[in-house]
Amino acid sequence: MLNFKKALSAVFFLILSSVASAHEIVPTSIAVYIQGQEYNHQIRLRHYSQDYWYSQGPMLETAAHDVLGADFSGVDTCDAQPADAKVVVWLRPRMFYNPQMQTFYGKVIAVTYTADGKPLANYVGEASKRAFFDVKTDVTLSAVYHAAMQVVSVKMKADEKFQTALKAPSFSSPCATVSVLPEPKIQFMSIQ
Repeated sequence: MLNFKKALSAVFFLILSSVASAHEIVPTSIAVYIQGQEYNHQIRLRHYSQDYWYSQGPMLETAAHDVLGADFSGVDTCDAQPADAKVVVWLRPRMFYNPQMQTFYGKVIAVTYTADGKPLANYVGEASKRAFFDVKTDVTLSAVYHAAMQVVSVKMKADEKFQTALKAPSFSSPCATVSVLPEPKIQFMSIQ
């Protein structure tokens, strides 16, 4: 009976320790910033007489979290108010649909800053996908954003300046510097 209690307590301890390590807090190294207009102002993709309106912010945020989270440790958005970070990445999306070629063209511009506001580098990721406009458009758009973010992530990993910034000490309140970033013009159509 005593061995059974020891075995049961050992199993309980192992389960408890694995749950505790699964919820370990990872310090933020990259704070991702996407301007509010990407969430609030929808853009329009046109296909002759059909329109597709959508907000770029949620799709880009998902793509950034998936891609950058897999390639770098400690990625969080500025909306989550990270306590500290080493690099701030400002993501600016663009999307265009060519109805004659039945192709979606996506572009993500990543402007990187140290957490204290000094510019690091700019990265541009472009991707395209042939697809029908009216068949699972949101899935196609998501795939294009993911592919463009993958190109940006590869460029970030290859850049020595960016890698050096990730090894630098963290700054508190990294997203406080985003208030001084310039506001881009509002896009009403996808061409701009």
